[in-house]
Amino acid sequence: MASKFTKFLSRTGVCLLAGMVICAAYLLLNGHLFASATPKQMILERQNARLIDKIEYISQKSQHQAMRLSELEMRDNRVYRPIFGMDEIPTAVRNAGFGAPERYAFLEQFANADFLYETLRKQEIIEKKAYIQSKSYDDVEKVATRVEDMARFIPTLMPVCPGPQINITSPFGYRLHPVFQSVIFHSGTDIAGPRGTPIYAAADGVVTDVRVNYAGYGNVIDIDHDFGYSTRYGHLESTNVVRGQVIHRGDQIATMGSSGRATGPHLHYEVLYHDNQVNPWNYFDKNIDPKTYMTLVTPASKIAR
Repeated sequence: MASKFTKFLSRTGVCLLAGMVICAAYLLLNGHLFASATPKQMILERQNARLIDKIEYISQKSQHQAMRLSELEMRDNRVYRPIFGMDEIPTAVRNAGFGAPERYAFLEQFANADFLYETLRKQEIIEKKAYIQSKSYDDVEKVATRVEDMARFIPTLMPVCPGPQINITSPFGYRLHPVFQSVIFHSGTDIAGPRGTPIYAAADGVVTDVRVNYAGYGNVIDIDHDFGYSTRYGHLESTNVVRGQVIHRGDQIATMGSSGRATGPHLHYEVLYHDNQVNPWNYFDKNIDPKTYMTLVTPASKIAR
């Protein structure tokens, strides 16, 4: 009886063990099947991986494009626009209209939302900056087509014939004022010479003012040269032009004196660009000799009124 019972337990144990093994195998296999992606999911995952790779490539290309665009912007502001007397485009203008993260809220439903947001934002910034740069080149091109005419209006002719008796006694910038004996900004260039030395227009233009300022520049002439340029001539002894008169480069407009607040005969000469004083020295043709200079000027006696 015991032997039969032992055999029964033995058979029962073997069956139970076999059942457990079969059950464990089933659960393991079934769990693996449920954990595995369906064929459709696997296709979508591969497509998603390829898209992420493409977006990363676009992001890298955007970085390269941004660097090239920055170089073009710098060259435009520092080379092309200054050549033609054009103001640079401020950084605030080039960077206007960026931000507004709410415009990209639709990306929040996707995985890798932050990465997608940064990539899209970079691309939109590049497109906006490229548009501004393109418009700038259009403006430069328009001015360049008028460069021959423009050259006549840029004040490059020194207003006094160079020579041994002509000296620049006070340059543009801060200086010790000869009368007040204090450091004051000097808005022009002082050119000293003998009283009565002829003063010539630095470029083509129209006389906008002829006035007397006893407490300052004395007898003064202002000339508008177009393209944003104007010039001012102070401490004159006499003037040969009137307001509204059209003059040409090299026309004699006055003679040197010491009218107004001056310690001796000299010309106070200013160049203004869009109403801001700039350094006249940057515009002078410094290599011109007296003989060549005199072929470019017209004495007051020969100027038609």
